[in-house]
Amino acid sequence: MILSKVLKEWSSALKFYESKKVCLIFRKGGIHEKDFVETKNFFGFFPTFEHESNDNVKRDYRNSKYITNQSANYTGIGNLDYFGQIVGSYKISSIDQLSLLDRFHIWENSYLIDRFNFRPKNPLRCYLLDVFKIKLPKKIEYDSSEAKGCTSWFDLKKKVSVHSFDKVNDDFQVKKALKVLTTLS
Repeated sequence: MILSKVLKEWSSALKFYESKKVCLIFRKGGIHEKDFVETKNFFGFFPTFEHESNDNVKRDYRNSKYITNQSANYTGIGNLDYFGQIVGSYKISSIDQLSLLDRFHIWENSYLIDRFNFRPKNPLRCYLLDVFKIKLPKKIEYDSSEAKGCTSWFDLKKKVSVHSFDKVNDDFQVKKALKVLTTLS
């Protein structure tokens, strides 16, 4: 597996994916992006902390296992612990649809409603991901100025090869999520 691109994702969400075995993200694009750009390729995950707060995650996950109160450290060098791939894309066309997905994600409903209402001309999309945990984390190099700010993606300076990993998703949990997701479109 060769990775050249990284998706910024909340650290608490990555921990949720690993413990709950189902991986959904909701995207429209960051403040500095017009839209979220989908990719068919595998990508790494870069844990972020900027918007992560107790107010934005469900009560059950407001603890040190999920929220670490760290700050982002964009030094240009980091560890890559996870990688993934988008396996499904689903348009969220009403706020009511968000409640159908509630058991499959970490975010407070009020946070997702804010995301839904942000840039109303752009639809909120829910992405089902396959996520993998790398057995021996990889060192990565990136341009820190490209990684900072409200963008979803950044490129690695050097491609990373990953050989030893375990799948995070549980097929049973994914099938339950898919049953709901397929009713949205």
